[in-house]
Amino acid sequence: MNPIEKFVLDSSKHVLLNSAVSNTPPSPSQLFHLLDTGRMNQEEFREAMRQHAQEIIVEMEEDHQNPMSAFLEQMLCRRAVSKLLRRHEEPVIREVLLALSEIDDFPPARWLWNAGHPHMPLHAFFRSRREPVFRIAQMEVMPQVINVVVEHGSAEKDQITREDFCLRRDRRGRLGLERRRRA
Repeated sequence: MNPIEKFVLDSSKHVLLNSAVSNTPPSPSQLFHLLDTGRMNQEEFREAMRQHAQEIIVEMEEDHQNPMSAFLEQMLCRRAVSKLLRRHEEPVIREVLLALSEIDDFPPARWLWNAGHPHMPLHAFFRSRREPVFRIAQMEVMPQVINVVVEHGSAEKDQITREDFCLRRDRRGRLGLERRRRA
């Protein structure tokens, strides 16, 4: 059994960040937290990070084998981001992506964990047609609350998961999950 499966399945020995048993493997930032708190040793951490890197390498190889499909996906993601940027500022979008990445049982969190790094282009976090799909369908920004409707999962329209998140700022100004429901 690999380290990611061990942390997902063995909730009595290793508890994830908010004590919820998750069906999704932890994101790299969650793995760093597990390592820092002593709930994972360095060997398990390296193996889990190796698996994350392997997933990315497989996608890069797929892009290399089918460059036209990869180019089309990139253009669709850039277009989705440009629509968001017309209505919202980039730091706000990154802040929302980072807040979503901290939700333990949110499957796309694995791809959003480094959204706070400004050197990463925003379109890299969106997935229009490639599975697992990740799109922001709606976003309403107010000073203390941000409502976001996210589509993720399967590329099939009838099988896509649509979730509504209400994110609220805490006293330090950081966004955190207040409410979540399937839309």
